[in-house]
Amino acid sequence: MKILHLFSDWKWTGPAEPVLSLCKALENLGVDVILAYRKTPIDFNERTVEKEIRQRGVKSFGGLRLNRYFSLKDWVFDARFLSRYVEEQGIDIVHANLSHDHCIATASLSFSGKRPLIIRTDHKWNGMPANWFMSWILSRTDGIVTYSEKIRNQDVQTFRYPAERTCLLPPGIKPYDGPIKDMRHEFGLNGDEKIIGVIGRLKPDRGFDIILKAFKMVKERVDNTRLLIMGRSSQIEESVMKPLRNLGLERDVILAGYRIDDYFSVISLFDVFVMMRAGSDGSARALREVMSMGIPAVVSDVGMLSEMVEDGATGLVASWNEFDLAAKMEALIIDDAKRTAYGANAREAAREKWDYQVQARKMKDFYEHITRLGRKV
Repeated sequence: MKILHLFSDWKWTGPAEPVLSLCKALENLGVDVILAYRKTPIDFNERTVEKEIRQRGVKSFGGLRLNRYFSLKDWVFDARFLSRYVEEQGIDIVHANLSHDHCIATASLSFSGKRPLIIRTDHKWNGMPANWFMSWILSRTDGIVTYSEKIRNQDVQTFRYPAERTCLLPPGIKPYDGPIKDMRHEFGLNGDEKIIGVIGRLKPDRGFDIILKAFKMVKERVDNTRLLIMGRSSQIEESVMKPLRNLGLERDVILAGYRIDDYFSVISLFDVFVMMRAGSDGSARALREVMSMGIPAVVSDVGMLSEMVEDGATGLVASWNEFDLAAKMEALIIDDAKRTAYGANAREAAREKWDYQVQARKMKDFYEHITRLGRKV
């Protein structure tokens, strides 16, 4: 069985980690996997898919352009080249990870008499868009992989897709076991504070206004509580700075910015982690990383988050309002024993459920299952 994964984003975004790590884990199981990726188009100092592929030794192919932004020239090139490459390499399954991959694979392979099976991973936090074009593409797609049961059921119902051709595979995580630096001095912490942590792209739709309002309530009831926000965005003024000033929280909120080398050291400061909505890719990488380090989380009931955090065991699930969120945050901040127990459960759950070797075995089984079923059409 020979698998070709397509990934049309050169940036190190949310889905990149689970895709690359899954490919490597499949390779370790003896599956012949090639990852076709978009080469880095500019000089870029930060992590990229291409750099990570080389560092990890992932078997790859950079001959496709996989440009998800409008470029008729690149799109036509890939549509023509992909079918030829698949035939030359004897590919059995083409696994598309992003919408552009999916479109290119469908356009290039649908009308080939010898076409391989096509599988799509739905990385979206709210599922694939319900429109006639996606319906047409999925009618020519042989299998769907989703991160959550909620999204799987949604895709089945929305597109009338056969449930037996779907697979639930939450994104994996590679737990961080490296060195941790004491960051308290850098942020002016004295060691007595309880830290509520937030990580993500600082966009208005990620619920930062609700988090800040909830934190204000907690701050008024629990002494020595600080909020630390790690992330960046060109929209930070609207999403964070304006509500922060309006609430008078300038001295109580730490803006840590975007971190790379000391990322996990900053996470180690958290007593509790909060996430109201995953990014557009839906992988909630920060949540998985934090839980794997033994930190309990409070998440909203939006999207897949409530499936990743077991309410009352690895953290707490809140509704989308500041009052419920504040109550859940406070419940963990004031209860050291509960916080410690939930954190230990979170670490164990993350390392058992999201281990890439477990992921790879489930993915291999699904490939074999779809192979037995054959083409959908």
